Amino acid sequence: MASALDVILVDDVEHLGKAGELVKVKPGFARNFLLPKGAAILANRFTLAEYEERKVQLEAEAQKRRQEAETLKIKLEEKTISINAKAGETGKLFGAITKENIVEAIKEQLSLDIVKDQLVLKAPIRAVGDHNITLKIASGVSTTIIVQVKTI
Repeated sequence: MASALDVILVDDVEHLGKAGELVKVKPGFARNFLLPKGAAILANRFTLAEYEERKVQLEAEAQKRRQEAETLKIKLEEKTISINAKAGETGKLFGAITKENIVEAIKEQLSLDIVKDQLVLKAPIRAVGDHNITLKIASGVSTTIIVQVKTI
């Protein structure tokens, strides 16, 4: 079994640590997630020395991203997104509203570029009405938007 790798976090990673921290992770997690996304760099004597020089800059960048996320959170709180869909007389949809549909509606109505992984939706929406959806803006910053499903 492979031993843990030391990595330096470049970004805040939920359930792992804040930007600038030196953490131990499994090699597969580093290779398949952290390194390709640019969320971490491998820790060795060269990167540790370089990191010490850049630590203040990395922390300032992370703080700036958190402030931008907080500003966006305030702007988005309790925003309503409308989606039209076909439904029966009882209000049950013919089909379902998925994360992709919600992302598309957010892009059109709020001009906000998000990815479906930022939405917390346990199951597709299958009924007409208002639905509270959590939107993860950044690590530790999330807000609730209202998805209003109307019949055509």
